[in-house]
Amino acid sequence: MRVRLLGPVDVLVDDVPRRVRGLRRTAVLAALALRPGAVVSVDLLVEAVWGTTAPASAATTVQSHVSYLRGVLGRREAITARRPGYLLDLGEREATDVQTAERLIRQGMETGAPDVRADRLRAAVALWRGAPLAELAGLAWFDEQAQRLEQLLLEARHALIDARLALGQDRQLVPELTDLSRQHPLHEQVHAQLMLALYRAGRQGEALAVYQRLRRTLVDELGIQPSQPLRELEVAVLRQDPVLDRPIPAAPAHLRPVARSACAGGRRAGRRRGWCAGRR
Repeated sequence: MRVRLLGPVDVLVDDVPRRVRGLRRTAVLAALALRPGAVVSVDLLVEAVWGTTAPASAATTVQSHVSYLRGVLGRREAITARRPGYLLDLGEREATDVQTAERLIRQGMETGAPDVRADRLRAAVALWRGAPLAELAGLAWFDEQAQRLEQLLLEARHALIDARLALGQDRQLVPELTDLSRQHPLHEQVHAQLMLALYRAGRQGEALAVYQRLRRTLVDELGIQPSQPLRELEVAVLRQDPVLDRPIPAAPAHLRPVARSACAGGRRAGRRRGWCAGRR
């Protein structure tokens, strides 16, 4: 049994999904599943589910929702009452797909073998079935949680691309990276990866065009220049530096996105404009 959060929220029992009926019930389950094995207070559940519009009967309603969810989960002890709230205990080492994804990503990051790293990270990315916590969009507490899970996916995808670059899969990566660069027009790491993939595919001119396009976007949107590592990558491409031919990840680890609020107004705007260029 597992609660799935990386997409529409549901319960997977013997590989068969069980949907939870009702937005508030789904929200209670998701709030508990985001902290499996830990006590979630009634106050936090009320805040997550209702925000500032909680009725006076909210605590009693939470209790009713918990009773319903125990039925969906098939056993009463799956959600135990423990002061000052409730605890989700499915008796599984990994009660949610989020836990599984985090483990696979951690294992992928820790291994030095590119093929093993790629396998772990590919398995992690495959766990996302769409926008995380999909039907809870618009509830402020869950929007914050969804943003964290979206960032986790983005980091896993970048790490997977680095692993595939290390395996020499440059030509195969160009279409995916081109699409990512359109989705995240301010994200330096995406563009660094695309530049390297194009260069290794024998498309030096296109790699340099990617840099120039990003530079114009950064200047127009944020009033800043590309970071030093990205400028150094452009110089290496211009010089056809032999170091770029080595099957190693290209994007420096410190090409990271800054806080979303610095370049986008909230979750929906962030999706439109992507992540900004990183700085230290």
